[in-house]
This record gives sequence, C-alpha cells and structure tokens, in this order.
Amino acid sequence: MFLACYDLIHLFLGVELKSFLISNTLFVLTYFCVISFYYFINRYDYLSRLFKEILLFNALMAAIAVPFFFAPRAYQEWFWYINKLTVGFEGFPRLALFTYEASYYSLLLIPVWFYYIFKFIFNQIEKNKWTAVLLISIPVLMSLSFGVIGATGLTLIIMCAVFARRLFKHKRPFRMITASLGTLIIGLGLLWILFPENAFFARLQNIVDGNDTSTNGRINDSFDMAWKIADLKSVWFGAGLGQIKIQATEVVRKYFNYWGVFPRYDIPNAMGETLAIFGIFGLAIRLCLEIWLFIKMRVYSNYYRLGLFIFIFIYQFTGSFITNSVEYVIWILAFSNVFEQFNIVKRR
Repeated sequence: MFLACYDLIHLFLGVELKSFLISNTLFVLTYFCVISFYYFINRYDYLSRLFKEILLFNALMAAIAVPFFFAPRAYQEWFWYINKLTVGFEGFPRLALFTYEASYYSLLLIPVWFYYIFKFIFNQIEKNKWTAVLLISIPVLMSLSFGVIGATGLTLIIMCAVFARRLFKHKRPFRMITASLGTLIIGLGLLWILFPENAFFARLQNIVDGNDTSTNGRINDSFDMAWKIADLKSVWFGAGLGQIKIQATEVVRKYFNYWGVFPRYDIPNAMGETLAIFGIFGLAIRLCLEIWLFIKMRVYSNYYRLGLFIFIFIYQFTGSFITNSVEYVIWILAFSNVFEQFNIVKRR
C-alpha cells in the first residue's frame, strides 16, 4: 500500500519509466526476500550451530587469503578489495572474500561478531573463548571498514553507558570488557610505536581532518546529493524509485556546471537514498517504523538484539542502500525472538 501510493505520486510528478519499473521490481523482490528470511529465522532452531560454522569457515578462508595479500594484483583480487583506501594509500588491499566490497563483507559478519562478543562477555564459551572472539574479530578488522568498525564501537559505548550500573555491579562482565579494552589499547599502542605510518592511523587522521574521500562520499556528499535530487521533484515525496541515476546528471549540470559525460551515480547511504527516493515524508516513515518495531518487539529486553538495533540504526546514516538484503537481515534479527540466553531478565 505504501509503495503503491508513492508510485502514483511519482508518476504524477514525472519519472523515467524504464528505470522506474525496473527499480520497483527490485524493491518488491527485496521485500519478498526479507519476508522469507523472517520466517526462516523464526522457524530455524539451529542458529547457534550455523553461526559457529560461519565462524570457522570464514576464519579458514581469511587464513587462506593472507598469502594472497602479497601476491600479484591479478591473484590478490580473488580475496581482497583493492581501491583507494584514503589519501596517501592508493590501491590498498582490504579483505572482501569474494564479495564485491570490503564494507559489504564486514557487514555480513556483524550478526556473528556480535553473537560471539556477547557470549564472551557473559562467559558462555566453554573453552578457547579468546580464540573464538579473535577468529571473528580479526577478519572484520582486516576489511578496514571504518563504517562498520566505528558503528560497532559506538554501539558498545552506548550499551556500556546504558547498563553502567549492572556492568560495575557484576564482576565477570566488567572484567571481560576491561580486559578487552586493555588489549585493544595495548594493540593500538604497539601498532603506533612499531608502524606509525600504517593505513589504519593514516585513514583515521584523514577522517578527523575531513580528507577521507570514502567518509565524505558516504555521509556529507550523500545527503547533499540526496537533498538536491529530491528538490528537483519534491523534497516531501522525493524523486521516485530508479530516478537517482537520472536526476544526478541534472544536479551536476545545475549545481556544478558540468556538461561532460557523467558516469552512473548511486547514493551509498541508506538514509540519504531514502530521502532522495521518498523525500522527507519517506524518511520520517522509515524512522517511525523502526522506533515502533523497537517498542512492539521489545528489542530492549535482549542484549544481543539491542546491540544489533543500535548498530544498524547508526550504520544506516553512514552507508548501505535501500535494497541491501544484509541490512534487512540485521534488522530482522533485531526484531526477532532469537538467542534468549541474552534476555536481560535472565542475565539479571
């Protein structure tokens, strides 16, 4: 009903019909994929075993990928995503493991990564708990996806702030988190001392200085372009599905006075893309729906689900796109009754 109403509005405002129909089809197919996964998650009883298999298989593939980091580029690209990482690091490899981009790969691992972080915190790993956490953490860090890593860090900070009283009251979680933070600080300190010119600190410095092209493109430039595209049709209702690549050309000609051959343009930001396609009303509906589901599905009653919700709520402002099935998988896990061992009442 929502999509049909918007389609009528966009047809009235005027659209490029071929792109409009193709994008509508893709949007509907994404909807059916989301519904299918929702039913799968709520009827599958072996999610913990599946996550363990993913952990081990991914760790094995990451280990295989390491020698290819030093291989010629033709072979390196089998496992690594090679592009301009940041200013000063051209063609730097980032772990992607057969996916099309490193950030997409790291986003895929978020549900498993969070699962083992919480198992580690609540001491639910019977043996080799440090090994399990490292096996899932190192490949994510090797992707050098600052959007995913940064959103994860903010999630942990927010959750520590929300549950500060319980965290300090119970010794085991407090010791686990303190030990983890201590290990992270020592590791970063050694990295700074031994390899001060490394890619991690170089990109971090460029982000602080506002010189990181990826960060600027995913956040500032995305929202700026989204607003300009929506404004060409209607800032309240947006330009419509499939119209971003059409209207982006007009935006560049109107605001940047460029009349050359313009390549295809996408907005690598889920909220920015929502603004461009569905306008301010669409953006408001999306946020209201997320908050309503948060309350209705009692996301706040489970540490794991709450962590996923906070993460993906932050991440949607820094990356992704509206037909990204991986993002919807994380939303579904947050809104489903999974991993009851992390229920807050039980943990208390």
